[in-house]
Amino acid sequence: MPWTNGPIDVYHGTDNLSANAIRLNGIDPNRFNAKTDFGKGFYVTTSRHQAEQWANQRCRPTAHLNPEVLEYHLLRDVIEGLNHLTFVIDTIDYHEFVEYCRPGLTNHGPSPRSAPYDVVYGPVRLWPQRIVLANCDQILFTDPTGLRDPLGLGRDFSLPAGTIRPPAPNRFF
Repeated sequence: MPWTNGPIDVYHGTDNLSANAIRLNGIDPNRFNAKTDFGKGFYVTTSRHQAEQWANQRCRPTAHLNPEVLEYHLLRDVIEGLNHLTFVIDTIDYHEFVEYCRPGLTNHGPSPRSAPYDVVYGPVRLWPQRIVLANCDQILFTDPTGLRDPLGLGRDFSLPAGTIRPPAPNRFF
C-alpha cells in the first residue's frame, strides 16, 4: 500500500464538563498545568485506549463527572514547520527533560533564551520513577490554538473533530 501522508488521529482524555467547554470555546491555555512531563500545554496521544484510560482516571475521584475523549485530525503539513523535540525511547536525555519540566519551569526551548518547543513527542513516564509505559505516547502542543485549519474546513485545531463517550455513563472499561 502506498504512503499517503494522511492526517494523524490524536485523542485527548478528559471529563464531560471540560470536553463541553472545549467544544464550545476551544482550548483554554489558562487551564494548562505546568507540572507535567513536557511542561505547560495541551496533551494528546495517538492511542485511543490510552486517552480513555486518562479520562477514566480524571473522573475517578468525582462521582458527578463522566469521562470523554476528544478526537482530533491533524495534517502532518500543519505541524512540519513547528519547532519539534522528539524522544523515540526513554533515553537519559528524555528523563532529564522530564525532570526539568516537572517542577513547572516554563522555558524548555532549544536554548535558555528561546521560546518553548511548539511540539514535544515522547513516551509516558510514571513520575517520579524513571519507568515508562509500554505502547503509550504523549504529544504536547504548547500553543494548539495557533494550529489553524488542519483539514481546510474553516476550523482550528482547538475544536475537536469528534467526541467519544463510554458505553456506560461513568467508565470506558
